[in-house]
Amino acid sequence: METSKQILDLDKEYIMQCIPSRLPIVLVEGKGTILKDLEGREYIDCFSGIAVTNIGHCQPKVVKAVQEQAAKLMHVSALYYNVPMTRLAEKLAQVCPGKLKKSFFCNSGAETVEGAIKLSKKYAVKRGKIGAQVISLECSFHGRTALALTLTGQKKYKTNLGNFANVPGVVYAPAPYCYRCRLEYPECDIWCARSLEDIIETCTTDDIAAFIAEPIIGEGGIIVPPDEYLPEVQKICREHEILFIVDEVQTGFGRTGKLFASEHWKIQPDIMTMAKGLGGGLPIGAFIAKDEIASAFTPGDHFSTFGGNPVCCAAALANIEALMEEKIPEKTAELGKYAIERLNDLAKKFKIIGDIRGKGLMIGVELVRDREKKTPAQEEAEKIRGKMLEKGILIGVGGVKKCCIRIQPCLTITKEQVDEVLDTLEEVI
Repeated sequence: METSKQILDLDKEYIMQCIPSRLPIVLVEGKGTILKDLEGREYIDCFSGIAVTNIGHCQPKVVKAVQEQAAKLMHVSALYYNVPMTRLAEKLAQVCPGKLKKSFFCNSGAETVEGAIKLSKKYAVKRGKIGAQVISLECSFHGRTALALTLTGQKKYKTNLGNFANVPGVVYAPAPYCYRCRLEYPECDIWCARSLEDIIETCTTDDIAAFIAEPIIGEGGIIVPPDEYLPEVQKICREHEILFIVDEVQTGFGRTGKLFASEHWKIQPDIMTMAKGLGGGLPIGAFIAKDEIASAFTPGDHFSTFGGNPVCCAAALANIEALMEEKIPEKTAELGKYAIERLNDLAKKFKIIGDIRGKGLMIGVELVRDREKKTPAQEEAEKIRGKMLEKGILIGVGGVKKCCIRIQPCLTITKEQVDEVLDTLEEVI
C-alpha cells in the first residue's frame, strides 16, 4: 500500500519544485466539505482548492454530468461546435450582471484575464485608438502568465523574473486597503477611488484600453472595498470611456453571498472574467463581454485548443444549476455573517487579531504582533495554519504582508462545522 511519504518523495523527484510551500498531506477523496488523505484521516476543507470547489467536493449532480458527457464526447477542440459549450454560454448570459452576453472559454483564470485585456485593446482599435495602457490595482492578483503577472500589484510574485512580469503599458492605482491606509475612512472621501482621476491625468498617455479590478481583492488579503469605491471607479471609467473589467475569478459563483461579488455594489462590468468556482472542480475559465465589445474580435483573433471542452462545460452547467437550486449564495451570506460575528468576538479576546474582513464565506483575518504599529505576524500565521492542519482543518495564509488567515470553505459547510472551525481556531490562537 502506498504511503504519503512515498508520494512526497516521488513528488520531490519528478515535480518542479516551484509550487508554493505545500502542506505534507496526500489527499485522495472528497465529499461535500470533507477531504480524506491517503492514511484515511479526514479534514474540514476551509480553503476549497483556493475557492474552486464552492459547490463542495464531488457534488452528485456535477459528477453525473461529467460521467455522462465523458461517455459521449470528451474533446473535439474549439474548431467545432458542441452542445455543452453553447448551453453554458447561454446560461452565463442569463446569470451574469448587466448587459454581459458573449463568452469565450479557456482553461484558467490567468487565460481569462489575458483574453479580456486583448479584447479591450481590440475594442480600442475599433474606436480609432491604440489602447496602449491598462490600469490595475496595487495589492491585486490576476495570474502568473506574463501579462497577468504584470497586472498583479504584488512584488512577491515578480521577484527575480526580470522583464517576464514587466509588460509595457500597465499603470497601478491605489488599492482600497482601509486597514493599512494612511487616511481614515470615511473622512478620506474615498481617496483611493478619486485618485484614479489624477492617475489618468498624470501617469498615462490618455489612450487607456481598460481598468481591471477584483471586486474583493483575494490573494492580496481578502480586501473588501468601502461601499462607495467600486461605483465611483465605474463612474470615472465611464466618463473617460475606459472599459471596466471586473475580475471575478475568485469572487464568483456564490463565494461572497451573491452569485457574483459585483452584485453587492450593483456594478455593471463591460467585461468580466471567471474561473475557479465555475467548473465545480474541473478546470475551466471564461470571459464575457457586452455584445458591442465582443464584436471587436473577428475570426482568428483568439483561440484555445481546449477552450469549451464539452466535459468541463457540462460540469459548469450542472454546477451553476446546483448552486441556484440549493440557494447556495443565500446560505453563504447567512453563514458568512455568523462567522464574521464570531470572529469579531475573538478579536476582543486576542490582540494578535488586527483586522477581520470579508463577505459571505470569503473571510480574511489579518494577524499583527502590535495593534498600534500593525506589525505583520507572518510566522504566527504559518504556525496557526500548521496547528489547524494537525487538528483536521485546512485554511489558507496569504495577503500582501503574508499574515492573513484565509477562511474560504466549500460553500456546503454547515453551521456546526463553522462552529467547529472557529472553536478550533480559538484554541489554536
